[in-house]
Amino acid sequence: MKAIVFVGQGSQYQGMGKSFYDNFDIAKKLFLKIDEILGFKISEICFYGEASVLKNTYFQQLAILATSLICYEVFKEKKIKIDFLSGLSLGEYACLYPAQVLDLEQLLYLVGERAKVMDNASKNSNSGMCAVIGLDFNKVKTYAQSEGFYISNINSSQQIVISLSQDKKGHIKNILEKEGAKVIELEVSGGFHSPFMKSAQDHLKKVINNLKFNDAKIPIVSNFTAKAHINKEEIKTNLINQLVSPVLWKECVEYMIKEGVDVFFEIGPSKVLSNLIRKINPNVKVINVEKKEDLDNLDIFQ
Repeated sequence: MKAIVFVGQGSQYQGMGKSFYDNFDIAKKLFLKIDEILGFKISEICFYGEASVLKNTYFQQLAILATSLICYEVFKEKKIKIDFLSGLSLGEYACLYPAQVLDLEQLLYLVGERAKVMDNASKNSNSGMCAVIGLDFNKVKTYAQSEGFYISNINSSQQIVISLSQDKKGHIKNILEKEGAKVIELEVSGGFHSPFMKSAQDHLKKVINNLKFNDAKIPIVSNFTAKAHINKEEIKTNLINQLVSPVLWKECVEYMIKEGVDVFFEIGPSKVLSNLIRKINPNVKVINVEKKEDLDNLDIFQ
């Protein structure tokens, strides 16, 4: 069985998507269509945007989404049967396109609104995120309770992402490093997937409930439940809860493997998920699809 996984925030880089834009009419047409719907050239931000622009939550989320959809559109031409879809945080939204849960215009609107409210909540909460590498989950959990920070992503047994107040960052980093952890500050604007996002969740719920969702054509494995969902109401609930709850990425991958998935296609910029999946289970095959040359690796599946 095979699954597609889509990347989340932090995977952006200048030039993403350009390889497909330059070489495939279908990718160019979709990029131009996305530009038209948004009313500005997100394609140029993907190709030429400075780091400061790509760090902006609004542009970052839309740029990563656009690149992921362009990569998927080219991948789709290979006609490989996909059994599950999943994605890390923002990547779960990208799943709505191949699963035909939302049309392109509604999806771009939803992600744009999500980015805006997350950015506003970030500014109001003065929060951020750090990756904690090499420390046991239970130790991180204990410190979260005693020091007042939140576990936001369980990416693998050795990588946990936390959300914390900017005021406490130095203190908490010092504590965790004394325990032997490597602590890396993430290039995001706030403490996502935590109670810091409660105000954003209230607005996002209204936005989601005003859109026309369809049942998924391909099961989507949710960050919130780490289980597969087809029902449109369940998908809505999962997306609303995802904003303030930990991303159970390790559990999502383990669930798909347990269901029989032995090949993962990471669609979109960077190889973040490929590296995480290999750490979770080195026995499965992981193929990254972000540039024209990556398509050569797909021929064996046709």
